[in-house]
Amino acid sequence: MSLVEEAIVKLERHEQQIKGLQKQLDTLGKVTNEIRAMNEQLISLTSELKHINEHLIKNEHKIEEIEAQPKARLSQIITAVISALTGGLISAILSSVLW
Repeated sequence: MSLVEEAIVKLERHEQQIKGLQKQLDTLGKVTNEIRAMNEQLISLTSELKHINEHLIKNEHKIEEIEAQPKARLSQIITAVISALTGGLISAILSSVLW
């Protein structure tokens, strides 16, 4: 093989390698664009999740308040019943002592 023929063969190989690399770059460009789009979607989803978490926390506080109301009311009723019974007992004792 002459030097010219070897040079031509090497140039052809280099051209094939360059074409292969160009295809890879094109593919990588597409993948990069998809990754950017997915990243933007993730940012949007993260923001939405933050808002949802804030609403959940507010709702949890409201639920806790609603659950606490019957307990507080029951405590008031028990206190009133005990006070009434104690008052009645004291009245009965005083009335029997004084009469």
